Order: sequence, then structure tokens, then C-alpha cells
Amino acid sequence: MINLCFDILKDKGSMKKSQLETLLAQYFNLSVVQCIQLNGYDNKNFLIVTATQEKFIVKTYQGHLLLPLLEEESKILAQLTLEIKLPKPKKSIHGNWVEQVSQEHEQLLIRVLSYVEGEFLAEVKVTEELAESIGSQIALMSIGLAKLESSQIQKRKWEWHLNATDELRKKIGLIEKLEVRRVVSYYIHCFEQFVKPQQDQFPKGILHNDFNEHNLLVKGNKISGVIDFGDVAYGPRIYDLAIGMVYIAYDKDDYLYWSANLLLGYHKITPLEKHEIRLLFYVMAMRLCMSLCNSAAAKALQPQNSYASISETNAENMLLKWLAIGPEKATHYFSQTLELDVASPPELKKTLATRHSLLSNALSLSYEQPLHIKSAALQYMYDYQGNTYLDAYNNIPHVGHNHPTVVEAAQKQMAKLNTNTRYLYDELHQYAEHLLSYFPQELNKVFFVNSGSEASDLAIRMARYCTKKKKIAVMQHGYHGHTQTGIEVSDYKFSHPKGIGQEAHIVKLPLLTPHDEDQLAKKWTTIENLIEEQREVGALISESILGCAGQVPLAKGYLNKLYEKIRTSGGLCIADEVQTGFGRVGTHFWAYEQHHVVPDMVILGKPMGNGHPMGAVVCTENIAAQFSQGVEFFSSFGGNPVSCAIGSAVLKTIEEEDLQNQARITGDYFKKALETLQQKHKCISEIRGSGLFLGIELLDQDRKEDSNRAHFIKNYLRQKHILIGTDGPYNNVLKSKPPLCFTKANVDRVVTIIDKGLAHYQNEFEN
Repeated sequence: MINLCFDILKDKGSMKKSQLETLLAQYFNLSVVQCIQLNGYDNKNFLIVTATQEKFIVKTYQGHLLLPLLEEESKILAQLTLEIKLPKPKKSIHGNWVEQVSQEHEQLLIRVLSYVEGEFLAEVKVTEELAESIGSQIALMSIGLAKLESSQIQKRKWEWHLNATDELRKKIGLIEKLEVRRVVSYYIHCFEQFVKPQQDQFPKGILHNDFNEHNLLVKGNKISGVIDFGDVAYGPRIYDLAIGMVYIAYDKDDYLYWSANLLLGYHKITPLEKHEIRLLFYVMAMRLCMSLCNSAAAKALQPQNSYASISETNAENMLLKWLAIGPEKATHYFSQTLELDVASPPELKKTLATRHSLLSNALSLSYEQPLHIKSAALQYMYDYQGNTYLDAYNNIPHVGHNHPTVVEAAQKQMAKLNTNTRYLYDELHQYAEHLLSYFPQELNKVFFVNSGSEASDLAIRMARYCTKKKKIAVMQHGYHGHTQTGIEVSDYKFSHPKGIGQEAHIVKLPLLTPHDEDQLAKKWTTIENLIEEQREVGALISESILGCAGQVPLAKGYLNKLYEKIRTSGGLCIADEVQTGFGRVGTHFWAYEQHHVVPDMVILGKPMGNGHPMGAVVCTENIAAQFSQGVEFFSSFGGNPVSCAIGSAVLKTIEEEDLQNQARITGDYFKKALETLQQKHKCISEIRGSGLFLGIELLDQDRKEDSNRAHFIKNYLRQKHILIGTDGPYNNVLKSKPPLCFTKANVDRVVTIIDKGLAHYQNEFEN
């Protein structure tokens, strides 16, 4: 069979077959009767048949720099002895493994290897027995290679070594698909964090380093040979195992099943430790990343060469699904396959009991069966039982759970400096300038705090100081934080049956939605009179899309009128962008921009730090100047260097990954899919919101708010490993506000399961 490599053939001059035949006769005493050119990477390969009907593989290389490496590879092949067949080097008439000759004013290296018969793994149907056989032979080869020494190979550093993460980072930008680039970046970061620091704990040796399906030969139902040692390297032996596990599985439907079969064969020969098994997940991911990065670089050099991307689709599909599988599930699966003891996950009842013994029951939990989360990545969360959850709910990790750009920025800055704003440091003004660039010119001062709640509190304090008025106008069903002031201005909290009630200094305005637009003029007089009667209104605080109300947008023109009236009355206008800011609504960076207004102050929180506690108040220069005449403002942690580095990384990620636009595109797709679902299920009253900030209102058969159905669907999805929430005054609105890296494929999965859940509810409770 002819070897078809994954690597590209670089055209570095041509050689006529007659010239090659002459050189082979001259240097290797071979009489060639047939010569077929094969595919190669940075060399040319030929299959030759001699007059005695012997077959050889001839490899030619341009230049002389590879000579020491080729000689070392030949030496390894000559010394390595296994039951399976390997290509053996043939010495020249001068006793050399590699001959160096002059060819058309260039140095040419020639080597000859024995031809190994067999069918390629890529051409046969893979069985469990065959997969296990490959694992066993990888283990046996690792043992054999470990007995050999090579300083030349140990020093070899290049783009196909799994440790070459710095080189791969330079190529990430060449990958065409944004989603793939993001995941590649994430796993390179994981490899550097989890695998590299532990390398010295693993058995090391010379590695074959490329157990792909075109380098493994099969006879019957067992591996019969291994070819192509051109990628030979030195490193932890589990690298070879992980590479084999990738290529046995990446063109199959069940990655875990097939890779575990190969792992089983390896483990029977060379038992693995538990920490090795856990890290296999990340090493396998790294091999996929390497394949995609180098493929992208090769395509950039020679876009017409199909060999540059022959494995790209399989690698891409597996990498994305690998993220959905997650390290916990993979580790559980591999351990169970090897019949190793799997650490029992913490018992949920005990965990809950511990929580309740230490924390107040006022701190609520989501879902009937709470989640005990162990780790997370981008749009996925992983629990202790090995389950993966698609996070369609959590808007705090705005650009994705543990996004590598954000994590790396935090780690680097934390190792450098963290202090408070009483000192000068560049990170503060750099981030402030970057953040303010997203606001209109009038909003040019920022106060950094630690949360959206703290920002709300500060904004109210500033408004009262600047206007000398205590009363605050708030929106019906609005929410602005958990501080005392935050609760006082949050109808969602103070009007709750257990709430404190509406304070005398609070003016509650009716929530007018797009359904009320034709009534706005009629209702406006009443609202205007309410504000005038109260007088002393120092500020209006409102979201543009009210989250806790059930993702409810304000009526067109309503916010404009309110802003005008409040300002005429001597008050200030505060926009709460804690939930809707930083591109989430898709059409604009801030939701207030949808109403074509400019607030006097803007409250920021949640997404600022992608999970790191951050908040801010952005205001006009005049407000900042007035406020500075009062008691000093100071926040111990607001605007610290680490927070600023994280905030800058979040903005950088939004820009580089075009996440605002992705929120718009994915959000529109999500909304249309839900509207299609609405035609099927009459219980869906309304789909509302913008971008990736959506609400699905559910009504019962009497067209009343259906909190029971919403509660059921939320928990039904949780059982199907999808996370959404419920909200609204009657808790009958399903809400989805996922990380902005959410994809259309993720949307399809969510909508499909909502559909099944609604059908199940109808069959179970209504028929």
C-alpha cells in the first residue's frame, strides 16, 4: 500500500526519476525498475521496486541541516526491535544511513528504508480488538524506545512536539473559525496549566509522536506495523498514548468508547497512575490543537494543497465535542474502563448540610436538585459526577467560563502587583481609558467598585449629593442590587411578600412595554403628574430591558420622555447596564443605546470581570466634579491592578472575538427558533429581549401566568444537562442569558429540549 501522509508536500525543486535511479544505483547499489512518488512534508518520498522485486521507501531532503537528525532517526530504527514490522534503514555502499550528494547546485540528502507491507488503519473497519491491539503495541514500543538514548532527539524542539505551545500560539490566528480558535486557545492554556508543570512525574523516553491512522498498518484484526518515524521526539510516554487515542477515535461517533479501548490495551502492558489518566484528557486536546494550528499554517503557505487539511474536519469536530464532554466525564469513563477505583463524588446531602450549617438559608440554590459544580469551560460547566451542563443561564462569565485571555491576564497581574487606588499604576488609567472609549463623549469619568450592587449604591449617593434631593424614581419590577439602598430602589425586592415595602422617598413608575406603545401618550400625563407631585426627585434609575421583570424591554419612546421629565425637574438619569451591558443585547454595546438616550450615570457590574467581582459608575465630568467636593470616595478593592487587568482582558476578548456581533447573530437565531416553537406550543405567550438576553413567557390554559410550567421546564432542562432560569413577578418566564460564546448549535440543543419538555408537561399534566 502507498503511504498517504497528513503533511503537505513542499515543492523545493524537482528531480527526475531517472536521476534518482542513478543516485540509488551509485550510492545504494539498487537497480530500480519502478519508481512511484508519494506525498511528503518537507521532503520527497518514493516507493521503488528493484530488479529483485524488493520494495523500498526512498526519502530525499534539500539541504544538509537535517543530516544529524536523520542519522539519529535511522540509528533508532536500526536498534528498535519489536514483534511488529518497522521500516529499517539500509546503509549505503559507504556504510552511511544517509548519503549527502550534490544535485543541481544544491545539497541533497538520500536515505533508504525497507518497505512495510500491510493495510493502513484508515482503510479497515476498526474493532474493539484492533483498538486494544494498537494500545498494547504503543505501550510495547514505548518500553522499547525507553531503552534507547539520544541526546540529539532530547534536544529536538519543533512545531510537532506537544510542548511547543509558544509556537502554536503564533498560529492560532490562522484558524478560520472563531469558535475553533477560542477552544484551541483554551486548551493550550489548560495544557500549560495542568500538564506541563507535572511532566517530571511521568515516565519519559523517545516518542514515535505520530500514531495516526496512516502510520499504523493492520493485518487481520491486529496491528502489524508502524511507519514514519519522521516526527520522533522526546517527552512523557503518555504523549504517544494520547496521540494514538486521538487518531483511533476522531473519525468515530463515540470518542470516549474508542479511545478507551486503545487505552485498555496500553494499560494492560503499562499500568497508568490516576493522575496520568486525568491528564490524558488535556494531552489529547493538545494534540487536536496542534493538528489544527499546523494545518492552518500549512494552508496559509500552500492553500491549494489538500493534504494540508486532510484531517482538519475530524480534528475540529472532536475538539469542539471534547469541550462538551469535559475532563470529569472523560476521567470517569477512562477510569471505569480500566476498572480503577473512581473517587466517589461528595454526597449531595452532606454537601447541602455543610452549606446550611455554615451559611444562612437566605442564600438560595437553583433547581430542585442543586448542582455541585467542580469546573467549567467557556459555555459548559462540569459537576463532580462527571456530567457536563450547557450553560444557557449564566451571564456573569460574559465571554465564557475560564476564558484563557482573562485567566492569563489575572495570573500575570497578580504575580506582578495588586494594591489600591491611593497609588499610581498604569493599569488603572489604561483600563479606564479603554472602558470610557465605549461611551459618548459626555460620559468621561469612572468610579470603580466591586459589584453592580455597590455601583447602584454609589450612583444613588452621587445623585443625592449633586441634586440635594432624596427621592428616587424607580421602575416597576426593577432590580438594582442587594445593598440597603439597592433594595430600597428595587421594586422586585421591596414589593416582594417578604420585602420591606415601598419607602416614602421612592417614586414607583409603571412598567410600559412595547405592547403599551400606542397607550404611551394617554398614560404619560398620569406618569408626568406623578413625578411632579413628588417633587424633590433626585434621580431616575432604570434598566432598558428589565431582567427580573422577565427580560422585558421598555416601550419605544418611554425612556426618552422619562429622561426629559426627570432632567426638567432637576434630577439625574441613571442607566443600569449590569445585566445588559458589554454587547449582550447585540445591536449595541449598551442597552440604553437602543433608546437613543445618553444617561447622566451608567451602572456596570457582572460581566465586567467575567466572574471576578467588579463594578463601576460612569458619569459626566460635572457630576464627578461636584461629588469630589463632598466626603472622600474610596474603595479598597475597586480599580485594583488585578481587576483592571481582568477588565481590560474582557474588553480585548469582546473586540477580538467580535462577541457583540456574535450575540446579535446568535440571539436573532435563538429568537427565531423560539418563535417557531411558539407556533407549536400555545402556552408560549411571548418571546422577548434582545441578543443573548431573552425571555420566554409561559401562560396556562386560562391565559394566566404559569409558574408551575416554567418551574417544570427549568428543572426538566437541568435533568437534560441544560441550565436556564426563571424570573418575572410570577416566576413564569424562562430566561436565557448565556456566555457570549454561545453558538447556533447550542441554541438548537436548548430549543429542542424545551420543545420536548413542553410536550412532556402537556402529556403529563394537561391531557
